[in-house]
Amino acid sequence: MYFFNFIYYISRIVFSSLTNLKSTEQWGKTFLHELEEKFGGKFDNTIVEKVSKYQSIQLHYVANAFSKLNGRLNNEIEKERNILFFLMSVLYDEIIDEQKMKEDDLDQLFNHPENANPLHFNEKILVYIHQRLLNEVNDKKSYWKSLQNTHQAQKDSKKQFDVNTPIDEIIDITKRKGGFTLLMCRHYINEASNKQMDDCWYTLGGLIQMTNDLYDTYKDTQNGIDTFANKIKNIERINYIYQEQTSYLYSNIKILPFNNKKKLEFAINMSIIPAFGQIAINQLKLLQLNNNTLPNFKNVNRKDLIIDMEKNINIIRLIQYAYKNGKLWM
Repeated sequence: MYFFNFIYYISRIVFSSLTNLKSTEQWGKTFLHELEEKFGGKFDNTIVEKVSKYQSIQLHYVANAFSKLNGRLNNEIEKERNILFFLMSVLYDEIIDEQKMKEDDLDQLFNHPENANPLHFNEKILVYIHQRLLNEVNDKKSYWKSLQNTHQAQKDSKKQFDVNTPIDEIIDITKRKGGFTLLMCRHYINEASNKQMDDCWYTLGGLIQMTNDLYDTYKDTQNGIDTFANKIKNIERINYIYQEQTSYLYSNIKILPFNNKKKLEFAINMSIIPAFGQIAINQLKLLQLNNNTLPNFKNVNRKDLIIDMEKNINIIRLIQYAYKNGKLWM
């Protein structure tokens, strides 16, 4: 029975990819250009491409997956909040990574956006989004807590530039950064929340951040950023840490307050995310030296660290891993 359910729900995911992702991505570009006109500025083209692409993926594979548990899809207002969040995240990361603002000034901006006096276009947009989302979410107290935790995790992530930061601390920062960031997103959906749902959002966020780290091994290594994926040199330990986070997610799914049919569809939808990570781990295994030791990635060619998801073999593996993952909640 699981086989047929998997084929049915995966087919729907593939159909959604072919029919909805591009149109939502184009909608996102139009939305961003309207913001440019409203505030009299221009986003860097890389920001437009990145935000429009990833908000579409987030909408169809994460936000809508959670909404389907309540028998619906995200509405237009929720879609706008979703893209505003992605834009805020990208602008915020840019300020952090390029140190465009002093930490005290950034703290002041987030703690008291009503007192902010932004001078530049991107800063004006950042303040606008921050205030709008704060005003629109239902549970402001809980949202504010998630926002503050995300802000702290982002500041803590500076420690990933320090080679002396212990791996356990790096993993903790990774889970908090991804977890609290995604937990913010649940507030943009007009649904009543509970601890089980919040735990699911949080754990999924950590898994997504870890998956991103696996795909960014080359870029992070070149930029001097330590992650669990490029600092640990034992491939089996990397795999264990990743599988442990995957197990946490499916343990959360098991106790969600919905019937088994809805949880099965949700679990299969979620199965794609760790499947991507497992493909990356599989590719890293090809680089290991004796005793499962990975080389210094600074000495590895870029093409050996980049995962080409257009290869047929990787698409087949994606489906195989997803099939196994979907069973984990049962």
